[in-house]
Amino acid sequence: MLRSALLCAAAVGALVLAAGGASAADKRYTFALVPKNTNNPFFDQALDGCRKAEKELGGSVQCLYIGPGEHGGGDEQAQIVADLITKRVDGIAVSPANAAAIANALSGAKAANIPVLTWDSDLLERDKGLRVAYVGTHNYDIGVNLAKLAQQAKPQGGTLCIQSGGAAAANHNERMQGIRDTLSGKKSAGAPGERLAGQNGWTEASGCPLYTDDDFPRSIQQMEDTLAKLPNLDAFVPTGGFPEFLPDAYRNIA
Repeated sequence: MLRSALLCAAAVGALVLAAGGASAADKRYTFALVPKNTNNPFFDQALDGCRKAEKELGGSVQCLYIGPGEHGGGDEQAQIVADLITKRVDGIAVSPANAAAIANALSGAKAANIPVLTWDSDLLERDKGLRVAYVGTHNYDIGVNLAKLAQQAKPQGGTLCIQSGGAAAANHNERMQGIRDTLSGKKSAGAPGERLAGQNGWTEASGCPLYTDDDFPRSIQQMEDTLAKLPNLDAFVPTGGFPEFLPDAYRNIA
């Protein structure tokens, strides 16, 4: 979470440069920080980073934190981004819940001379020209390391269930690809990778992957239902910390 705050402070600084940082002291800029949803403690830390950047930049920047109340499918977030472009904010940093939908919403940003950053989650490869830069982790490598942990626990392979965020969230799909590629031993063409069906002894359980849409109670219920339905499951691998945000409930199930 500290990483998220630091990254977003860096992101605001990058937007200042993209918007014309040399004269930042002479103008008050409004930069919009758009999370996937505003009811997620992870994104609260990003807001802290944005507020930190406001102070460090001496009041020359206003951080506008705006996003959907719930994760959803990304349509509401895309509309928010489109509205910000219409209002001509000075810069936008967005964590796309639905990479394709956000790309469509961003189509007018370049014409309006509004610099765009992605953070936490990126655009699809074909759309990366719509943003100045991506600020965040290498999500594919997160998946690789999750898979390595599964391999350590079950060297002969087994049945696993992957729990993800939003079905159209590029960061979670890249993590899923990293898991699948590592366990299968073969690089797939693109995210979310090829479903495991016995490669290197690994098979994905029927009904998986599961999609939480960052709904923590739903992630707990999914985990509980899956472990009850599949008592011999060898690995339950979330691509994010969904169940752990409700630690008592998670502990009872795990």
